[in-house]
Amino acid sequence: MMALHGLPLFLLIIWLMQAISAQMLQDLQPLSSGPTIAPLGCHRRLYTYRVTQSDFQGRECWDNVSVWSCWGRCDSSEISDWKFPYKRSFHPVCVHAQRQPSVAILKNCHPDATDSIRKYKYMEAVNCHCHTCSTEDTSCEAPTNNVLDEEKNVKILTLTGVNSETVDY
Repeated sequence: MMALHGLPLFLLIIWLMQAISAQMLQDLQPLSSGPTIAPLGCHRRLYTYRVTQSDFQGRECWDNVSVWSCWGRCDSSEISDWKFPYKRSFHPVCVHAQRQPSVAILKNCHPDATDSIRKYKYMEAVNCHCHTCSTEDTSCEAPTNNVLDEEKNVKILTLTGVNSETVDY
């Protein structure tokens, strides 16, 4: 009988925790570095890259440029073809739904650098969604170091970095 009196209080605490948790999920913003804390799904995320441009005389401009891109996972009920070469796949991936052109002014320049190398033009995601990858505006291919040894009919992953953190899978 005593356990029944504590049940409504327990249910109230569970309900409050769920309400607070839902409110916190709505207020999350993408991060500029490190792992994201956003909930599962397809979202915009800020990535920072080091960009370098040079002219024909070898004069350079460089800077760190932050770009809005798409990141996340998309659920699918697809049953993939697991036989080599693993290409028959139509599952949705997290891609941009809309893009816009952007320009960054590179700050670290040679004194005689022209405006053509000071301005870095790129596209960034306005919003993201789960959609089948289209080669019209997205790179859907496997990484370049994922090669096939045709004599042995075996796929080879080439390690391109000094450690596993820089490996291109």
